[in-house]
Amino acid sequence: MESFGALSLLPAALAIGLALFTRNVYLSLFCATWMAGTFLTDFNPLSGLIHAIDPFVLDALADRDHMKVTLFSLFIGATVGIVSAGGGTRALVEVLVSFARSRRSGMTATWLAGLAVFFDDYANCLIVGSAMRSLGDRLHISREKLAYIVDSTAAPIASIALVSTWIGYEVGLMEQGLEKAGVDLDAYAFFIEGIGYRFYSIFTIFFVAAVALSGRDFGPMHEAELRAQRPSTEQDHEPAPDDEPHPGPARALLAAVPVLALIGVTFANLWIVGSAAAPDGARIFEIIGGADGYDAMLLGSLVAMVLAGVMAWAMRTLPAGDVIDAGLEGMKQLFEALVVLMLAWSLGSAIGELDAAGYLVTVLESSLAAPWLPTVVFLVSAVTAFATGTSFGTMAIVMPVVIPLSFAISADPVIPLAASGAVLSGACWGDHCSPISDTTVLSAVGTGCDLVSHVRTQLPYALVSGAISVVLGTIPAGFGAPLWIVLPLGIAACVLAVVGLGKPVEQPRAAAA
Repeated sequence: MESFGALSLLPAALAIGLALFTRNVYLSLFCATWMAGTFLTDFNPLSGLIHAIDPFVLDALADRDHMKVTLFSLFIGATVGIVSAGGGTRALVEVLVSFARSRRSGMTATWLAGLAVFFDDYANCLIVGSAMRSLGDRLHISREKLAYIVDSTAAPIASIALVSTWIGYEVGLMEQGLEKAGVDLDAYAFFIEGIGYRFYSIFTIFFVAAVALSGRDFGPMHEAELRAQRPSTEQDHEPAPDDEPHPGPARALLAAVPVLALIGVTFANLWIVGSAAAPDGARIFEIIGGADGYDAMLLGSLVAMVLAGVMAWAMRTLPAGDVIDAGLEGMKQLFEALVVLMLAWSLGSAIGELDAAGYLVTVLESSLAAPWLPTVVFLVSAVTAFATGTSFGTMAIVMPVVIPLSFAISADPVIPLAASGAVLSGACWGDHCSPISDTTVLSAVGTGCDLVSHVRTQLPYALVSGAISVVLGTIPAGFGAPLWIVLPLGIAACVLAVVGLGKPVEQPRAAAA
């Protein structure tokens, strides 16, 4: 592979800079892909334009896993459309409002829902985002705040959950790294022992809780929350429809049952398929890892869509023809987001060909002192994920290098654990900050939030959580501080940061009515 050195970072920088400056994500992503194509075709802009379309865009469209993500996103969109048109969302909101009568309780309920859908980050973004959107509008919670809560619970909880679509992938990368290091350790045991060193994943979950429970915000998020307090005609988005007769509580089943079916079928498929592929006596992570998470989500979303349609027709909330129309309308709502997702995949492929991540790792690996390794790895992983928009891709590139490196430069068993944890949590951090990340896109889609607004409001929160992860996480851990000191201090710092930096947002009277 040809080395482009520092030039390999320019397309990602262009995408991020243009997205934040022009607020046009489509133009930003395509121009960055065009630049990468130009680099790869001997700096010929015309050839680079053709290269950006073929192979990058066409390969992104033709990839089976990408098509599975597209299809289950469309199926979930159709499910949401049917449920909303049939009054199920409105009924579910009425039930939830009886428990969540204030902005704080509404945000806390969203946070808890995010933790409950722990098995997959994509499912989390789409299920929780769409389910809580109407409730958020009712309680005058900004779409930006909902997108932040959803995005900042999805990947962090999936990355540390003992049963998720992430764990088999993570353990597999660790096993690869341990083999390269020549170390005879069980990869799953290594994974479990290192969970406490996923500082960003742990701290950001508590940071979100502090934001929800305190009712305080800072930066652009505070401005967004203040806008959400105004009458609906002054807000930046249209509120959820509120002109239909109030449905009875029983119609909430139209919303709840398809979502439960989606979760149940997805998890059942992971278990059944994984059990068939795994050897006798396999542990639960090996079983889940033996299945295809995309296939499971595709089946689950298909079942949810069909079930929503059948229930809407059987409950006589929608005629058969209207069921189809509502499903198609729900799919249409995802069109722009799926275009962004396709362009993000294209850019990720282009940056991969430029080997931007390999360049970053190569520059730093020869000059690392053992105590600083977790911090440097955390930052490199974050920059890589930020630039490429993929935490999975970052893990795959960095983990096999970091584990052998950590064992080579230190005899302290904590350093490899902290360094491998830094790869995974750094990847989550960079993913959260990146406007080209798939989970950033999907969390914006699920909550109905403008993508650039989501990135702009979430970024200060993610930066603060990341800074705490470095100052009170990777640095002290690298120098030998025990987890029983590091974790409580970091969690306390998250709470103090929210209280110290944040300002209260006035609660409208209607929210408590």
